[in-house]
Amino acid sequence: MNPRFSRKVIGFLFYLPLIALVVGFFAYLLASSIFISFKNVLFGGMAAAKFVGFSNYIELFFSRDFWYSMRFSFIFGITTAFLELALGFLLAYYFYSKFRGSKFLFTFLISPMFIAPSLFGLMNRILFNNFIGLIPGYVRSLFGISVDFFHPNNIFWTLVGIDLLQWTPFLFLIIYAALLGIPIQLIEAASIDGAGRFQKVVNIVLPYIKPALISGGFLRFIESFRSFDSIYVLTGGGPGSLTTTISIFIYRTSFTMGNQGLSSAAGILLFLVMLFPLFLASKVMRKEW
Repeated sequence: MNPRFSRKVIGFLFYLPLIALVVGFFAYLLASSIFISFKNVLFGGMAAAKFVGFSNYIELFFSRDFWYSMRFSFIFGITTAFLELALGFLLAYYFYSKFRGSKFLFTFLISPMFIAPSLFGLMNRILFNNFIGLIPGYVRSLFGISVDFFHPNNIFWTLVGIDLLQWTPFLFLIIYAALLGIPIQLIEAASIDGAGRFQKVVNIVLPYIKPALISGGFLRFIESFRSFDSIYVLTGGGPGSLTTTISIFIYRTSFTMGNQGLSSAAGILLFLVMLFPLFLASKVMRKEW
């Protein structure tokens, strides 16, 4: 037997128990959710539950709140992913051009992403508070106007801005790592040929880091689409249901309304919806690589 092949087999066997545990645990949770989604599981628990077939899925199909939460999640996901991708690229390219090697500035830029989203949401809930918050206070003192960042007309962009503050560093990190992988000879050759900065970005930098941009954008869309903790701490899904994401809808259905059957059905639909961008991302990445 080939020694290299033998080492690979032995290495795989060492990982096999962990893989089996993770796959088994995921399969159990998925099967349980599918099973519960076909039952009318209320506060009485599984003992009092009745089989209702596709009734929970039909109820969701005609539910205004469900479709609103899906729509809000999609718009929030697309908006934040696009803006974070643009800002992440600009930051990464500027840092790559001007401050490469500055460890302090690098650490400062990526630090927000290491704060727990719920804690970050709580911090911003205080900072943006209309009465005691620093941000509204600065706006009043500098511009002489009073802005309620949690007003229904402003709340969406407040949430987008807070998400940008925390997660743009994630895309900055991915894109900066991709920029460091560009052969310096390409940039030097383009400079010798008389290419300007814009031409170098369009013809060399962007094509080279395209896989990083695509994968990072898809990852941020998926994370923003199913966002829960930061938004729930900031607004609770309100005012009313104005900022209710699909994850908050599932939480409310399960723990506020006590309808585990309906929330499980919503969770299964969310899982199926998430498979599409994952499949699309993997297909695009295979093509790019």
